[in-house]
Amino acid sequence: MPGPQVETTEGSKAPVGKGDFLFPGTSPDLRQLLKTHHRGFRAGSILKVEAEESGAIYCLLSGWLALSKLTEDGERQIIDVILPGEIVHPSSADSHTSWIQIETLCYATVAVVPQAAWARLEAADPCMRRIEAVTIAASLSRMSERMLRLGKGTAESRIAYALTEICIRLKAIGESDVCDYHLPMTQQDLGDFVGLSSVHVCRTLRRLSRSGVISTADHMDITIHDLDRLAGIAGVDLDRLRAEIISAR
Repeated sequence: MPGPQVETTEGSKAPVGKGDFLFPGTSPDLRQLLKTHHRGFRAGSILKVEAEESGAIYCLLSGWLALSKLTEDGERQIIDVILPGEIVHPSSADSHTSWIQIETLCYATVAVVPQAAWARLEAADPCMRRIEAVTIAASLSRMSERMLRLGKGTAESRIAYALTEICIRLKAIGESDVCDYHLPMTQQDLGDFVGLSSVHVCRTLRRLSRSGVISTADHMDITIHDLDRLAGIAGVDLDRLRAEIISAR
């Protein structure tokens, strides 16, 4: 299925809300930079198109982003999901074009920081490089887990892993205490994330629900009743996964 046909939007200036993630523990200069450059984007906005000019760093303050790539005939693969407190560097190896499409899965507040301003802050604050390094390491770790299941896993292991990973990441930023969360995705979106059709996603969620591991309600409200069991279906060790995909700042 083709990805969302939404025009690129520059976003609108919006006040920083109480729920916005302003990277606690980091320098006042970074927090001021985020406040200066933050914008609000409606759900379904395309912030950056693959292969277009890229001159900014994207820091997510609230909401969810999807990083995706499209085939020539419009088939979409969601490569990663970005949660508050995470950073996206869309520039490819040529340093000036985007390797990825960035889109919002729900209303999101994003600090779109010019690369020049980001570079100045990096030069002034040695901690910035560490923040970037652990962010990239966490991203590569979770993408490698998903890639393993895309290539070798069953439908149940793919869905189970995605729900487990998101639960762990939401807990780490205080947005879910008991693995009860809203997934701002359609079944098609989730299918694009785990490499399944929407029909296959629906059937797999039903099987997991009937087994008592999870339950779903209105438009992808997810409740995980047995995280250990879900992790077992995914084929992951929870403690090891937490250590690999949660940034230690």
